[in-house]
Amino acid sequence: MKYVMLVLDGAGDRGKNTPLCMASKPNMDSIAKKGRVGLLDIGYKKGADSDVGYLNLLGCYDKNEYPGRGYLAALGVGLKPGPDDVCIRGNFATLNYKGNLMDRRAGREETELEYFAEILDGMEIDGVRFTVRKCSGHRVVIVMKGENLSHRIVPNDPKKTGVPLPQVKAMEGHAKFTASVLNKFSLRVNKVLSKEPGQKKRRLPANIILIRNVGIRREGENFQGKFKLKGLCVAGITIAKGVSRFVNLDVVDVPGATGREDTNLRGKMDATLKGLKRHDFVFLHVNGTDILSHDRRRGEKRDFIGRIDREFGEVMEAFPPEENCYILACDHRTVSLGRSYWPGYEHTTDPVPIAFCGPGVKPDQRVRWDEGSGRYGSFFINRDELMGFVLKQVRA
Repeated sequence: MKYVMLVLDGAGDRGKNTPLCMASKPNMDSIAKKGRVGLLDIGYKKGADSDVGYLNLLGCYDKNEYPGRGYLAALGVGLKPGPDDVCIRGNFATLNYKGNLMDRRAGREETELEYFAEILDGMEIDGVRFTVRKCSGHRVVIVMKGENLSHRIVPNDPKKTGVPLPQVKAMEGHAKFTASVLNKFSLRVNKVLSKEPGQKKRRLPANIILIRNVGIRREGENFQGKFKLKGLCVAGITIAKGVSRFVNLDVVDVPGATGREDTNLRGKMDATLKGLKRHDFVFLHVNGTDILSHDRRRGEKRDFIGRIDREFGEVMEAFPPEENCYILACDHRTVSLGRSYWPGYEHTTDPVPIAFCGPGVKPDQRVRWDEGSGRYGSFFINRDELMGFVLKQVRA
């Protein structure tokens, strides 16, 4: 038996007639018809972060061993940080001539960002060496290597625009040196990037890096050891790859897998089909649903779900649900309503809809996979219980 977990990032939503409800998705809905539908409360408190969501979906989240998103992002780009290194996940962003933050994502435009990361890579400040890599979209990974470093800092992302860029601050005395070096790094990044001719190719300049998430090396729980399944990750975005490496899933790089709605869906499905020949479990992640929500493109999110469904049908045809296990999930809900209806940040802490089917699973009479069906479904589970909950029934 093979296992496929399809995760549509931020697919759950709010409001009437959500994209997940209105999408034409007969293949996904057939999983709901053949199996069970319900809700998973991942346990988010103040905010919903995808890395924590993925770890819980994979049944491998341990709060005490959580390494921080910076470290997971570093794993995602293929770096291997040392035990004393400090890892940072940041954004290329835009400062205006007054030093105020104009755009936290530099317009979500990737033009020249690979090159900008290359010219910053290897910078040294006060004995600290900076490794810099562009990752998904406007995001960047930084690994600091040197003595007396600490991850106990307060990042400088103000999470709003039209304000001056704050200083990185220390949370404790030992971290003052790290905060000082990062503030010097920010000044130098702005000086170097502001002079780059490549900025003229961009709609908005990418002339600063926001320090957003920090992490350090830790050992993750071994997915294969826990569930006796050899796993593979098929994803386009760095953080999904990093989480997968953290829990010892193999990772395949798919050409054209961008993490946006223009991602190479056909290539990802082909990689899934190929991967299932050598692996028991595939974590198939699609990120474009989240991006479309952040951009408040509700109708396009609905249509994109339909496109995913059509491509996913070929996987289900090759590995029939009657003989294999399929799990449909999202890591959090992302609101796609207009700002007049939902002015706040798009990620919400609501429970997410889940559907699964497989040999031994008794159908619960739900016929669709969406938020409403989950609410009135046959189960409500918490945190990292999903994998164990499914396996117990499939293997019964």
